[in-house]
Amino acid sequence: MPAITLALFLAAAPSAQAPERIMGLLALPEVFGNAPCDKFQPEEVALYAAPESGRPVGRIRTDGAWTFNPVGGCTGSPDVNVYHADTGGVATLPSREYAYEAPAAIVLEQRDRWFRVRLAEGSAWIRASQRDEYFPLEKLLADGLTHLTAAWDGRLARSPGGSLRVAARPLPRRDDTSVRVLGFRRAGDTLWIEVEIFSHSPCAAREDPPVLDQGWVPAHAASRELVVWFSSRGC
Repeated sequence: MPAITLALFLAAAPSAQAPERIMGLLALPEVFGNAPCDKFQPEEVALYAAPESGRPVGRIRTDGAWTFNPVGGCTGSPDVNVYHADTGGVATLPSREYAYEAPAAIVLEQRDRWFRVRLAEGSAWIRASQRDEYFPLEKLLADGLTHLTAAWDGRLARSPGGSLRVAARPLPRRDDTSVRVLGFRRAGDTLWIEVEIFSHSPCAAREDPPVLDQGWVPAHAASRELVVWFSSRGC
């Protein structure tokens, strides 16, 4: 296997044991369009083994976009795939929504306008265009309808990087615990998030539900999974 292709797949080695930490999402209107039902002209996006590399090791391509109905509206969604240059392999580009029906590439690392994105196997680098927009975790979670995920271990800290204590009880299901994000702070290389834990989802009430507890949680669990996430489609 050529060395440059090998570099692309070597990034997959850590994910065989645990997924790499998600740092944000990168909107790519070239392959996903600007909005649902957007009649756009897809463009290929080159993938590289490292920032400032020469020859691409693959490309991202849209193989099918929205299907428009004669009476109006559309169905389906962009079919976005990764084509590996040397192996000829093809796989779907992993994505998550940053807004309603607005998918984006999953960012694992950033260096200026270079972003390392998750692939079905491993990762590769993209040089973002002026059209592309990066949404770091802080931006995604600051104003979203947020909740604690199943990766949360049920503990809170009084301060970023501080000792953890068990959260007040009773709590909703751990994978459906609504929170309000109050702030962010880094302690070493760990991003911490200050949250208020609600008794139930704000979607079920006309006003904010009672707060059961407040404290700081790491953005990522020991498993590297996200501890706090948001609903891209609201209630």
